[in-house]
Amino acid sequence: MPVSLDLVLAHHSLQFPIASWKRVRARLGTGRAHTTATPDQDFPDGAAIDHQRWYHRTYRDHLGFDIAAHTLFVVGSPTAFREHGAALRDLTERAPAHTHRHPGSGHYCVELASGPWTTARTRGNVPARLHIQYCDTW
Repeated sequence: MPVSLDLVLAHHSLQFPIASWKRVRARLGTGRAHTTATPDQDFPDGAAIDHQRWYHRTYRDHLGFDIAAHTLFVVGSPTAFREHGAALRDLTERAPAHTHRHPGSGHYCVELASGPWTTARTRGNVPARLHIQYCDTW
């Protein structure tokens, strides 16, 4: 069953203690919605990403996932966000038309992985692969 979570993207160098998020969040106001745009050149084309380097032991540009206080934290380097951001951009650009072009196809999705390892879970018992599915309606 899908779970609704807030999302925080954080650069790994901040070393934010995710366990303290509940206390930090309690001090925050309601905030307001923001919209932003990212230039196309910030995301590499899928063919330009060297996926094989992800499997080297010394490669450290992987995303990390954790959950605290109904919030999913995605932590990583600029390289990790750029490379996985390309998949998310693909989802937002192609998914809305997919269901119209291919009726009955089910859904359009992408998966983000926390690394090339076969582990099913990361810290905090969060799945090591996030399956993000586009839905026309909620």
